Amino acid sequence: MSANDTALFTPENKIPVTLEAGDICIAANYSVGEVDIRRNTGEGRVLVYDKDLNLKGALWTDEVGLIIGLEYSQQSQTLFVSDVGSQTVKRFSIDGKIMQSFAAMQGKPFGVIAAKQDGSIVIGEHIKGDKFPFIGGGEIYQFDQDGVLQHHFAAEHDPGKFGFHGVTSMVLMEGEKIALYISETGKRVMQYDLENGQQLEDLFTLPDDEEKSTAGIALTPHGDILMATVYGACLYSLSGELLKEYDIPKEKGWSAVRVSRDGAAFFVANFFNGRLEKRSLETGEIIAAADTGLVYRLASIAEIS
Repeated sequence: MSANDTALFTPENKIPVTLEAGDICIAANYSVGEVDIRRNTGEGRVLVYDKDLNLKGALWTDEVGLIIGLEYSQQSQTLFVSDVGSQTVKRFSIDGKIMQSFAAMQGKPFGVIAAKQDGSIVIGEHIKGDKFPFIGGGEIYQFDQDGVLQHHFAAEHDPGKFGFHGVTSMVLMEGEKIALYISETGKRVMQYDLENGQQLEDLFTLPDDEEKSTAGIALTPHGDILMATVYGACLYSLSGELLKEYDIPKEKGWSAVRVSRDGAAFFVANFFNGRLEKRSLETGEIIAAADTGLVYRLASIAEIS
């Protein structure tokens, strides 16, 4: 278990940190005062852990908002960081330096990011709504490796519990031609054909009579769907068959999830209590964990490769 203190990394203590293969990056905005889920913005910070979840340092975006999306592009060796509050997408090099932003990626409530093998980037708008402060189109955008907008797609969304969530978690499948995505606290696992620009039938939906809802998704090497379900994490087949329910403490808030690059483990984070875990994908056994104490912060996870 990691007992590292995240409070060491403050705006007044910006210590340089480099990114190495196997490092885990997690959204972790910095703020002081009483925490409130309705007012949980802060200075843009990404905590960097090693593969065993020992805290190495922090990256700073120089924005105030709420970081929602993290993704590492292996082709460009760049970490992308999206902030739904400041409506910015920042970039960091492998040596931990902030890079010039792509102008076309700014000004929208972008959240989840997926990097393609050729270096192009697919991003989802986290918000779908037209009333302040929840204003956004809930669409999917695709940019080339130089940050030039290629396409944007009017994807469907699932109103879920709150009604304002757009594309909140997404993975690419079938040769990166299909975006598989969810709207947080909904029931639908949706598909969009990026190549042909059309909505596809839902991959599957969760039963209405279950407390489980969609919170985060990832794709395993065997083509199954790993899903954070608010109260835990489950493994599903592409047809929606429940293959495994992991023995995770049944506490509300499990949302961010990512399968490790080697396919042997997965990372899962609890947005409500700040718990970060690395578990065996096969058995669910805990490999490493960190209690960050960061409530309403851990919204996204990325692995450096």
